[in-house]
Amino acid sequence: MKYPAPPSPSFRRCVVCTLALVLAVFQAGCAGWPTPQTRVARFDASHGEIFSVFGASPLDYTEFGRMMNEAGFKVIEEGESLSPSSLASVRLLVIAGPTRPLEEAEVKAVNQFVLDGGRLLVLLHIAPPVARLTESFNIFVSNFVISEKDNSIAGQSQDFYVMRFAEHALADGLSRMAVYGTWGLLAEDPAKVIAETSADAWVDLDRDGKVGAEEPRQAFGIIATAQPGQGRVVVVADDAPFATRFLAEADNRVLAKNILQWLK
Repeated sequence: MKYPAPPSPSFRRCVVCTLALVLAVFQAGCAGWPTPQTRVARFDASHGEIFSVFGASPLDYTEFGRMMNEAGFKVIEEGESLSPSSLASVRLLVIAGPTRPLEEAEVKAVNQFVLDGGRLLVLLHIAPPVARLTESFNIFVSNFVISEKDNSIAGQSQDFYVMRFAEHALADGLSRMAVYGTWGLLAEDPAKVIAETSADAWVDLDRDGKVGAEEPRQAFGIIATAQPGQGRVVVVADDAPFATRFLAEADNRVLAKNILQWLK
């Protein structure tokens, strides 16, 4: 029987080099080469949050979570308290609809997280639990829900379209944002208001759906941003626009996409 001639030395060198290259690429990948989902987005679940990014209810943030995944984030939901160690691998922290306030140590941990380059998105369901945190970024939350005289949705003064936007990446392509029972924001330098109500918005203290002579009437912030240190912060005064049920209303989906792009 005639056996084939052995491969030439040059051929063997080529095979060895190729295998070495494949091994190097594999090892580099295992060591943490950037992939589309190396940015971790953590939804906080340690402060009595009502809605979930993985829930089945139309009021959950499930579709928003899918958008985050498509934007390159690995989405997780954690019930561990906020601390430097629990935020160590996180790129974007989402605090959405908490019902219990953050502890002082947690506020400090989140502040340092942002100063070091972390991204923070705060979505309000009720105002008091996040007030101390947002104030640390010069963004102040009202203790009352806002009503709007014009642009109401289905005749409900506390459900309305926001149509006033500053020039900012978050407002690209926006003509209106739908909110459903929103709080108001006030931003002091260097924080900025990006979206606000009309000047005819008011606080319906007696809940009669009408502007009373003694009721505050002015423009109220709905979205505010801050950029402390190397980080970025977005505060939205209503979490409803990010619920699956309302994400497709008005330009809410465009807003969500802009926020994710800005907070990458």
